[in-house]
Amino acid sequence: MIGRENMNQIWASLLVEECVRNGADTFFLAPGARCAPLTVAVSQHPDARIVQHFDERGLGFAALGFARATGRPGVLITTSGTAVSNLTPAVVEASMDAQPMLLLTADRPFELRDCGANQSIPQVQAFAPYVVDGHDLPAPNGAIPPQSVLTLLDKLLHQSAKGPVHLNCPFREPLAPVSDRTDAETYLLPIHEWMNHREPYTQIPPLVCTVDEMVMVDLKEELSTSAKVLVIAGGGCTEAEAMAIVQLAEQQQWPILSDVTSGLHFGPDQQQVIQHAETLLGPSGFPLDLKPDHVVQFGTRFLSKALLQALETMPPKTWTVVSPREGRFDPIHRVTHRIRSDIDRFCLAWHQEGLVETPEGWCAGWREADDKVEQVFQQQLDDAHSLTEPGVARAITRLLPHLNGLVVGASMPIRDVSSFAYPSERRIHVAANRGASGIDGTLATAFGFARGLSQTTTVFLGDLSTLHDLNSLALVAQSRIPLIVVVVNNHGGGIFHFLPLAETAPNFEKFFGTPHALQFGSAADMFHLPYAKVTDLPAFVETYEEALREKQSCIIEVETDRERNVEQHRALAAMLDLKV
Repeated sequence: MIGRENMNQIWASLLVEECVRNGADTFFLAPGARCAPLTVAVSQHPDARIVQHFDERGLGFAALGFARATGRPGVLITTSGTAVSNLTPAVVEASMDAQPMLLLTADRPFELRDCGANQSIPQVQAFAPYVVDGHDLPAPNGAIPPQSVLTLLDKLLHQSAKGPVHLNCPFREPLAPVSDRTDAETYLLPIHEWMNHREPYTQIPPLVCTVDEMVMVDLKEELSTSAKVLVIAGGGCTEAEAMAIVQLAEQQQWPILSDVTSGLHFGPDQQQVIQHAETLLGPSGFPLDLKPDHVVQFGTRFLSKALLQALETMPPKTWTVVSPREGRFDPIHRVTHRIRSDIDRFCLAWHQEGLVETPEGWCAGWREADDKVEQVFQQQLDDAHSLTEPGVARAITRLLPHLNGLVVGASMPIRDVSSFAYPSERRIHVAANRGASGIDGTLATAFGFARGLSQTTTVFLGDLSTLHDLNSLALVAQSRIPLIVVVVNNHGGGIFHFLPLAETAPNFEKFFGTPHALQFGSAADMFHLPYAKVTDLPAFVETYEEALREKQSCIIEVETDRERNVEQHRALAAMLDLKV
């Protein structure tokens, strides 16, 4: 649907229509006058899906969460000035984790830039280090052919498969959809055929990355001598990629260490997945009988400090990373081979070329060790009465229904889920902002993830993360998809108590513990959200199960003590003859 009132409306309608035709049909709108042409075009498009929020920072993270759930770019539309700057944290996170995102930022035209005009800042390079591609449109002009607007947008949307892209959109007055006597019919004549069908103007197939046959031969030769191969599944694998990795590992009898966001950590037929690798390794590295000769890593980063330390102190003979993405994914600089290939194609090619021999008992040894850890956790956490942060992480992952979403906050929640998660056979969709690992935007990310997933979603986060994103409770309150917010309130930054800083830093509590006496019941009231505070584990389980049954967005506050939390983690480690 192309607006014809004036040239601004024509260009804005072309951009919105071409987004929809490319599958980018969900628009995240913030209020503003300069972006009015784009907002009007979205509001008038019958197939546009709309998310509105008053806070651009939260809106950016909502689009990020949507991308994590769907693999498609959310389209962010903002007015000019600091509204644009507020998108930066979400753009940084999307960039570091190669999540798709299209930024349409309204701007002042050329003559109102760098001259003291109101609400005008340098926007063209605002995201320069973090976007895959970016362009500054001219202000809409009848001398510029309409097809050039379409081809540029098609290019950007194709590029968004690699990360965020930016199109800066200057508009002159009139910003409202009022007539300026533009001859729309004549101007649109060159794209008459495009207007009569529903396909993008330029159709660009996705890039296919295939593995070279000789590379496969060389790698198999490296692993042919009855090698102990350990598979690492990094974050962000698609369902097809996850299935391909599991099938290959089952055929080869290779154990899999999976990041909780990999898509492999939860679900049926996960016999090869070692659930408690984070705990098994600990500070001592690999037990000697579980030390791998070779590592094959699929996907992007595996953010496990214990695993990285183990691979640094006891490096394998070879470490191969298989990913369609460019990049090193190698913070300890031990990777020996990088293969740029689609993961499922690599796994299929490996199977077609024949298997290599795996020592008997290699995978069984890992599973046996994993089972011993799981038995301790079942005894100490599942039937406990006292409220502990590991116990809450266990309960959530044990109770989450099949196909539900789980968004995990930074610092302790992601570590507790990685270490203590219940080995659920239900398929759970897990996301976390681990590209830059900031605490900002977690609630908004969860909203966008739930929106894209169209499934009830739990967000498990700390008190500081919640305070940092409190505005986004407005998104939670408007969510059509139930969003259960579980806040661990230990009145400060609990993770710092696990660091040497806790013993050595002067004024530790003031500067690192960041204590506060805030609780979240009043915040729930402000945003009209149901609220409960629990004081023991059975009460949490009962409250959480009720929230899942009711399918209604709510806040559950779990109050813990930071110093006691360290003691509880150390007690669990001691039972496993480990240290934290």
